[in-house]
Parts: sequence; C-alpha cells; structure tokens
Amino acid sequence: MLAAFDHDKQAALIATTKSLTRFTRREQDALDLRIDVLLRDAEPRDIDNPFGIPYVLDAMGSTSRAVYPNPRIWRPLLERLLADSTPAFNKLYISLNRFLADRGVLPEIKAALRARSDLRPADDRELFNTFSHMLHDADQALPTDIVVPETLSDPGAPPGLVFADRPSAIAGGSGSAPMVAIPGLPSDVMARIAPVLMSAPAILAGLVKLASASAGAGGKASRETPANASNFPDLDPLMALGTSSPLFATLAQWQRIDLPAALAKLGGAAAGGDAGVAVPRNLIPHMRAAIVDQIANPTDRITIDVIALLFDYIFRDPSISESQRTIFGRLQVPIVKAALLDRSFFSERKHPARQLLDHLAEAAIGAVNDEAYGMGLELTATSVVDEVCRDFEIDIVVFKNADEKLLAFIDAERIKSTAALKEDVAGALAAEEGEADRAEVRAQIRDKLAGRDIPFDVRSFAETVWADYVTALAQRGGSGEVEGAMRTLDDTLWSIVAKERTAQKARLTKMIPALIGGLRKGCVALRIPDERAGAFFESLYQLHIAAIKPKIETAPGPASTPDIRARTQGADAVPANDTAAEDAAGPQTLPLPNIHDYVSEMVVGTWLSFNRLREPIQARLTWISPLRSKYIFTSRARSRAFVYTPEELAYELGSGQVSLVVEPVPLFDRAVSAALDKLAAKKGNAKKLPQLAA
Repeated sequence: MLAAFDHDKQAALIATTKSLTRFTRREQDALDLRIDVLLRDAEPRDIDNPFGIPYVLDAMGSTSRAVYPNPRIWRPLLERLLADSTPAFNKLYISLNRFLADRGVLPEIKAALRARSDLRPADDRELFNTFSHMLHDADQALPTDIVVPETLSDPGAPPGLVFADRPSAIAGGSGSAPMVAIPGLPSDVMARIAPVLMSAPAILAGLVKLASASAGAGGKASRETPANASNFPDLDPLMALGTSSPLFATLAQWQRIDLPAALAKLGGAAAGGDAGVAVPRNLIPHMRAAIVDQIANPTDRITIDVIALLFDYIFRDPSISESQRTIFGRLQVPIVKAALLDRSFFSERKHPARQLLDHLAEAAIGAVNDEAYGMGLELTATSVVDEVCRDFEIDIVVFKNADEKLLAFIDAERIKSTAALKEDVAGALAAEEGEADRAEVRAQIRDKLAGRDIPFDVRSFAETVWADYVTALAQRGGSGEVEGAMRTLDDTLWSIVAKERTAQKARLTKMIPALIGGLRKGCVALRIPDERAGAFFESLYQLHIAAIKPKIETAPGPASTPDIRARTQGADAVPANDTAAEDAAGPQTLPLPNIHDYVSEMVVGTWLSFNRLREPIQARLTWISPLRSKYIFTSRARSRAFVYTPEELAYELGSGQVSLVVEPVPLFDRAVSAALDKLAAKKGNAKKLPQLAA
C-alpha cells in the first residue's frame, strides 16, 4: 500500500512522464521512422527505437533506484530529472533528426508528418475502413434530407448559396450547388450572386439526360475505331463486371464527354440560351445521387463518397491554379472508376491512378509564373487526360501509360532547371568555401538555438555578432578560445530562462558579472558600435530580471519569435524554453516550431512564394549547400534564382515577404489527411445540432 506522500509522488511521476512523451512526440515520430529504415529487418515488426523515450525512462528509473533505493527519495529525484531533462531530450532528438536527414535518411519525413492527420492509420490497408467508419458516424449525425451530400464546402456560406466575391464561386466551387433563386433574399444580395448556377435537381437531370443520350448513340460508338481493327467480335470488357455492368456503363458514358461543359450547355438552354451557367467543380456527389439505383454494393457508395472528399480538397488546394483545376476535373469519373474497380487505390502508394494525380499536381505548382511552361503543361496534361478518358475501361495500365508521358515532361523540365542552375550553384559553393569557417560556426550556433523560443535580440546577437566573433577566434587557431566563446553562448541561453529554484537564482546572480564581461569582450573585439551593443545589453538585463522574478502568466502570450503556424500544413512539438515541462494538473497545448527551426530543416522540393516583387513568384527549393549556409530557389521560368542564407530566409518568412506554398508531400496524402480531419470536425459539429435546436 502506498502512503499519501508516495501516492502523490507516483502520480506526479506519471504526469511528468506523459509530459516528456508529449513534448518530444513529433521529433520521436520522425526519428522512429528513420531508425526503422536503418535497422529494418526482412520481417515486418513494430518499430523499436533504441533512442526512444521508453529506453530513456528505463535507464533513468534504474539509475535513480540504484542511487537511492528508498522510494521516498528516488521518486522525487526521478521526477526532477525528467522535468529538467525534457528540453534537452527534445534538442537531442532534433540533432539526431537533422544528422540523419542531412545524410539522406528520409529527408522529407518531417514535412510528411506535418501534413499527416492524426486520424490516418499507420497502415494504409486500414485507410478505407477508417473512412467507412467516419462516414457512417457523420451520416448518422447529419440530417437525412440532403439529396446531394456536402463534402468540404465553405462552412461559412449559407446553404445553397455562393457569392461571386468568393473565389470558390467564381471558379465553380465544390460542395452543394446553389439554388438559382432564393425567395425573400434582398436585391442587393441577389446582385452579388455568381452567374446562374445550376441547382442540384438540374444537375441530376442533366446527368441522367447525358447518360441516356450517350447510351442511345451507342456509348462506345463515339470512340474512333482503329484503322487496323480485325474482324473478330468486339467483346465489351464491361461484361466481366457482372451485376455492376450498368453502373460502369453509365460512368463510361460520362467519362468520354466534357461533363462540366455539357452540363453548362444544358443549363444554359434551360435558362433561355443566353444566360451564363456555372457548374460546381466537384460533380462526384451529384453523380452518386444520379446513379444511386445502380449502386448495389454499399462499399461502392462509400468509395464514391471518399473520392468526392479527395477531389473537394484538390479543387481547393492553393498550389493548383484555376486553369489546372479544369484538367483535374476531367479525371473525376476515371478516378471513381479506378477506385471502384480496385480497392488497392487507397492502400497502394504506387497505384497508377494515384501516381498520375500526384505527378499532375506536382507539375502544376508554379505554372502561373511561366507562360511557356504553363502552355506546355496544359498541352501535355490535356493530352494524357484525354487519353485516359478515351481508353480507360477496366485496365488501370492506361493510367500507367499516361503517367509515363507526364513524367517525361516533368523530367525534361528538371533537366532544363538543373542546367540553368549551374552558374548559381557554382557561385554559392564559392561563397561558402570562402567563408567556410563562418559557415561552420553558424551551423553550430544554429544547433544550439534549435528547439528554443529565443527573444529576437538574443537570437540576432548570437547569429551575427557572436558568430563573427567565434569565427575570428577560429581563424586565429585558438581552439580553447572557441570553446570558451561557445560556453559563453550556452550560459547566455541558460541565463534568460525563468528560474524557479533558489539554487538556480543564486547561480545566475553569481554568473552574471563574468557572463557580461565575456559578451562585452566579443563586442570590443569586433568594434561593435556602442548604441548597438548597449541596446543588446539593456535587453539582456531585462531578461535577467524576468528570469530571477518570473511572472505568473494566466494565459499564453504571443511567441517572441515568429510562428510558422499559418505558413505550414502542420506543426512539430518543440519546447518553448528550458522550463517547458508541463504541469501535472493536465495536458497543455504543445508549442509550435519557430520559423528558424523550420528553415533549418527545410528540404529540397519545398515551394515558396516570394511576395516582395510586383507580383508573387512561386519558386522551388532546388539546392542546399553542403553546410546549409546557402539555399537556392528557382521558378519554372528559370529567369532568376533566389539565393538565401537560412537566417535571411527565416526573417523574410517572419515578415511576410515570403510565404509557404506547399511542402514536398504527395497530393493524395494531403487530400486524405484533409478529408479525415474534415469528417471528424463535421461529426463534432453535428453532435451539437440537437443542443442548438433546443
């Protein structure tokens, strides 16, 4: 039996352990996957990371019990060790991840984890089942009178209405189609409604009419007959589908026409011929409603719903231009067919239909900044999509052939980019070699600042003045002086963290005179102007006062360094400072990575938008120097390159002059995570409906 004291300490120990696990979770996830690559056995097994938290806890627990066997001593000791070591372990994991990423071990995994939903199963073979359960839960909670189910439509728009000043309306946004007229709507609001948009019943009627017309024309007769066709009977491949043949026959008829254009034509005729008619981008929910009587298998209905969710994300993805979305729209029916025919579409990463979507999205990024490239991509993409729509029956090899043609176009563009980059790479390499000592020092300082929320004045001083000072010492060959200067930086970073214990405050009070003397020595050696040095030391003084007498904050304040929350697709858990151990009272929100850490780990293939010019230019991170002191970004036009140091890039990201477009994560993975999160949110909102109604 545990006494009250022992029980409290055991509970605190459990809470501290959970805090350590949550605090390092993102870095651990990435490290687990990288270790699995290095230690993978032939047989599948659970990831066993020897650097993981379970091993850390076992070692620290064994050591504490060996030093102080009395539980009333080793439990508080272990609690203190875990709380004080949490930031250090996260920094170690950051260092290990960077070390492995720089050596080519899953360099893009951090970006993939940022984009990955927590709801996505570890094994994609369970993905379809996950969607099935979530769709079932959402359907049970939502009203049952929805003819055309909503997917990822704008939650702020009134039901059945889209305004012209909304980008999704101008582009023919996804979700439920708006009604042509809304009784009782004010005239000034009606004036803002987008060009006449087909109502859901009109779209359904149009789909049925188009299917009937194609069937009456012979369906397959619209395709060209090869000149060398033999006289053998033409066996319809759809006959192999048995009772599903009518469903696939209807889809095949829609597939071979430009469905949005055909529906718009029918809607224009119904509206009087001269009226402009817009059709929603995402037609898959409407298709499902039109063929509901042909869907005998409930699994097929779920499949169509999932594809509708994925395309709803595609039509909202900001990295895909409006002109390219039209091309994606032509693939709606073929992708639905491919998923119905082969469930491995959801589980197999190399499924040809998935790869075609991913590569088409990859090629579409940045096309708006280069007219020649955009025209070439449109011709190539239109050609391969037309080929899929014309030839795809039940053999997915059609997607593979189309993807190979698209990849040939992408590879040709990369070859041109690589050739145009040679001069810029040579210049960056020469610059890095010319300042190799400084690059090495800045890399070391970058690692010391990793995982910390550093006040701007301190970070700026460390990355400029102190980096130059340590570089000068290294060039003089004083290894002892370099180590001393690095220890001074470590002491500076420790000194600005809030101190809770008396011993820590006493140590800080004693070390401040020597610390300030060491920092002033560096400023004098570099002849830093008095006004700049004075501003830094005044800021440092205020930080020391705050560290000795920390204020009790009732709510988290704004981060002192810019946050990447709004510019990335996810977030890593990175400690804000050395006192970030979570309170045992309950879970806390994990801090997000600052821009400096994000830039330090940025991988080739990341697309940014450079907004400081007359018009934003999207450019891809194409090359990183060996010491990561130079990043080179190139646009599709290759007319110029953007060369940055990590520190410069972090500043411009923080100031808004540069923004993130997309990280190198396949379109399918981004769409799946967005769909899962949206379904979860819809389920949560739906549960509140009865309460609101009451």
